[in-house]
Amino acid sequence: MVGSSVDRIHFHGLDIEMANLTVEQPSIKVLKVEINHGINFERDSNGSEDRYNVSTSSILGAPTTYYTPKEEFDTRHWLDCFEDDHRPYNICVTTMIESPMKLYVQNQNYSSILFGSKDEESVKNVVRFEANVRGIDLFNILPIDNKKSLDWKITDFNDIMNGNPHFE
Repeated sequence: MVGSSVDRIHFHGLDIEMANLTVEQPSIKVLKVEINHGINFERDSNGSEDRYNVSTSSILGAPTTYYTPKEEFDTRHWLDCFEDDHRPYNICVTTMIESPMKLYVQNQNYSSILFGSKDEESVKNVVRFEANVRGIDLFNILPIDNKKSLDWKITDFNDIMNGNPHFE
């Protein structure tokens, strides 16, 4: 996002100087954590919910839903688990972030703000993050130094997409 903003500034013949900014640390409160097995955060790759047998359990105290493809839709092979890009677990974290930094949504040509504001006050935003991970990556959640970062994606912002359900 920052890179595309800099590109737009350069397109208009202007230059920009960037520096590290010191800002007040945002307050982040975890509201809900869910784990899903067998689905992707890319919603269109999941297909419809009737393609799966659904069961529930718990992993590390987080509610876990298992989506197992029905036999006619099951294209998995038992060796798939050894592939590096096989990431069957979908971790969903819904947080409340209070920060002086503004998050807002603009229209396509960046001429107006559709949601959010640029005022001076601290704002609270409900943000849903998701990541698809391997089973061993679930241990990366433990608070230890020098661990590999997960590839988090923001999948909902202030409930604009009603929690962005995996299936419609």
